[in-house]
Amino acid sequence: MILRIVTITTLLLSAFAIELGLNPGQTVRPLFLLAAGAYGTVLVYAALDRWMRGTQAFVYVQLVGDAIVITAFVRITGGIDSPMSFLYLLPVGVAAILLYRTGGLALSAVCFALYAGLVLRAGAAAEEWRVGYFAIVHALSFVVVALLTSYLSERVRSQNRELAMRSGDVARLKALNENIIESIHSGLVTVDLQGLVNFMNPGGTEITGHQQIEVEGRPIEEVFGFEPGLFAKLAVSLETRRRLRFERHYVSPQGERRFLGIALSVLRDRRGEPLGYIFTFQDLTEVHAAEQQERLKERMAALGEMAAGMAHELRNPLAAISGSVQYLKGSLQASGETLDLMDIILRESHRLDQAIKDFLTFARPGRFAPQRCDLVRLLEDQLKLLRKSRELTAAHRIETRYGADEIFCDVDPNRMKQVFWNLAINALKAMPRGGALTIAVRTDPTGEEVEVAFADEGIGMDERAREEYFQPFRSRFDEGTGLGAAIVYRLVEEHGGRIDVASEPGRGSTVRIALPRTRNDVGGGGASTGEPARMAGGMGA
Repeated sequence: MILRIVTITTLLLSAFAIELGLNPGQTVRPLFLLAAGAYGTVLVYAALDRWMRGTQAFVYVQLVGDAIVITAFVRITGGIDSPMSFLYLLPVGVAAILLYRTGGLALSAVCFALYAGLVLRAGAAAEEWRVGYFAIVHALSFVVVALLTSYLSERVRSQNRELAMRSGDVARLKALNENIIESIHSGLVTVDLQGLVNFMNPGGTEITGHQQIEVEGRPIEEVFGFEPGLFAKLAVSLETRRRLRFERHYVSPQGERRFLGIALSVLRDRRGEPLGYIFTFQDLTEVHAAEQQERLKERMAALGEMAAGMAHELRNPLAAISGSVQYLKGSLQASGETLDLMDIILRESHRLDQAIKDFLTFARPGRFAPQRCDLVRLLEDQLKLLRKSRELTAAHRIETRYGADEIFCDVDPNRMKQVFWNLAINALKAMPRGGALTIAVRTDPTGEEVEVAFADEGIGMDERAREEYFQPFRSRFDEGTGLGAAIVYRLVEEHGGRIDVASEPGRGSTVRIALPRTRNDVGGGGASTGEPARMAGGMGA
């Protein structure tokens, strides 16, 4: 309607100027009346817009009104000789665009009827052949414009409909792909041919601890902590293979250690040309830990069988040797080098006897007899003995953190005392220059488990030593048998609990134990099938 006002104003002003210039003596009042009538129709359309907007009837009303205004304009500007009769093509074309072929032909008929009435009225003053000629030419032009415009309009409509369908399919496919990529828990990273990251999905963000905006444009080696040049080697390997898979340890920006399984493949376009590379990866930390624990169980089971038989074979000869040497030492009244050699035999015999006792404890710990015990009291009893042991020096100090004055749990008290003793002794040995041993006991937030942590400020362990901590004969100390931590693992397992160690070289170690509070959760006398796992919470130093 705004465009109609502009068009009417422009045409009327042009006609007014032409009439005034060519026929200065002729009145232009009809043009003013026509302009007023045309503006009036626009006001009527504006009023009807509230009720008829979007309907075909409203389109017909406006276009028929335009045809009437054009007829009046043609009559004023010369009738059959008017050069403005081409304006009929505007409503015909608009009708063909908005209402397609039917609407275009309908407006052609309306416009031809109005024009025919105009020229027939002027026919008395003009030759009949001219009247017929103008009528036929205008009729043909109206029909041709309606057909051509409607054909193009229908083609555009068909293409728009097809484009909308394809756009909808593309949008749905894109949304599906985005949902799949965003919903998978595995990480996905794409890089260009130079190894620079251009995309990371939410799963990758959760696993690596990096945000998408942080990794864009960075080399993949920096994101995963690869050694320099590894990506180039992997790219060369992919020239002869479709896919590569490898496993790596990873440290997140937040300091969390994880074990990742990574697969690498080439990203290609439809023509098979390489666009970059795709890294897919998963957090295998728990799986890796479970595999290590399973291998440890197998080793410990085999060692237990061997230890049970070997210990009995060694103890009797060892007791005979030790007793004979003590008798000779007393009866011969040896001195000098002979006395020193006898002392060495007795000392080493005692050391070997202690190793055999550890073997027996590890292989055949005896009957499992749990009862309701206060872990705080058990721990305090062991600390009284620990404060009198030779491992505790003036440079050491012991700190305790209890979640309550009494924390009860169904445990075998003798076994649990041995667990506490071995962990405390190992912690003191790990601090040859002194430091704090922090022992914490608390109930976990669910109330179903009791958590115990032994944290030292000692020499710590590297990754390999930490993985071998619970394996037999892996002692870190010169005087150790290498069975203390293995025995602790075995006893905690018998209680149906979990045990884990966290350590870094030079920053100390923390051993955490989780024990079920009730007897129903305890896996009785034999080996439990429970697998060690990382404990929740932040106990310890």
